Amino acid sequence: MTPVIFIGTSDFSVKCLEYLLESEYFKIQAIVTVPDRQRGRGMKWQNSAVKVFSEKLNKPIFTPEKLSEESFLKEISKIRSHFAIVCAYGKILPKTFLKLFPKQSVNIHPSLLPLWRGAAPIERCLMNGDNETGVSLQCIGERLDAGDIIGKVSFPIEEDETAKEVYKKAEKASKKLLQEDLVSYLKGELNPQAQLEEQACYAHKIEKKEAEIDWSESALKIHNKVRALVLDLQAFTFFNGQRLKIYKTKVLDISFLQKEKALDKSLSLISAGEVVVLDKSQLVLSCGTLALSLLEVQREGRKKQKIEEFLKGVSIKLGDTLGVKGD
Repeated sequence: MTPVIFIGTSDFSVKCLEYLLESEYFKIQAIVTVPDRQRGRGMKWQNSAVKVFSEKLNKPIFTPEKLSEESFLKEISKIRSHFAIVCAYGKILPKTFLKLFPKQSVNIHPSLLPLWRGAAPIERCLMNGDNETGVSLQCIGERLDAGDIIGKVSFPIEEDETAKEVYKKAEKASKKLLQEDLVSYLKGELNPQAQLEEQACYAHKIEKKEAEIDWSESALKIHNKVRALVLDLQAFTFFNGQRLKIYKTKVLDISFLQKEKALDKSLSLISAGEVVVLDKSQLVLSCGTLALSLLEVQREGRKKQKIEEFLKGVSIKLGDTLGVKGD
């Protein structure tokens, strides 16, 4: 068995760790994850998903603030593992840490590298409207996600799939890479291939300000933002001066709006974010191009609701405009 240090943070990381534990080829000697963080409205201390999962494994768990900490490096070096597997850790690995592993280290990344290197690959590919993505297994080099590729698995993205659903697909795709391709690589049966730098693009971390919806953008672009951000920040607008998170939407075409007589007035007189169709089960807003039907939302201090439930408890009428902040 190959002794391994596993490094990861998220739910996606947990699934990858499970695949390694299932394999007869690997022996997990220690697990590295991020320190506990204060999160949410109550700022309660929370463990990473990897730490929660790993606490039942009876294996050493390390949570250094920085992987370059001298005390941490000393403890890791005592374990004498020659190989590290990284999965969605969320931090850059310093040279002082990587040099502890003479047989090199690998990273499993949820994109088809060199596309979407960086912190938010699935979110960025959805925001971009990509119809395909995948998972890549790569050697870790000096530059972020730029190492040689050991293997890839691709899969399609449906137009209404959210980040949650795409991550589930990525989890399944990772199994082959970790249980088959990685083993073949360690046996010397696979030769990694260099990435094509001219195809590289970057998935920068999602900033909070990006989550606010600009209704002057196209309905499709807003729809893509909504499905990309369901897991973390959530796309939002303002309704009656309060923040309204949006979890699910549907793009509507001109023929639908004409049928609903939503375009009785001149297009030039319709404001971005204006309510153009409204009944007990529909709330449709105008966008820069076409319109968007809201299907699932959440008001401040409330639970997530289907649009039918939301409309029962609010006062809203045709011609109202969302996106206006309170004083």
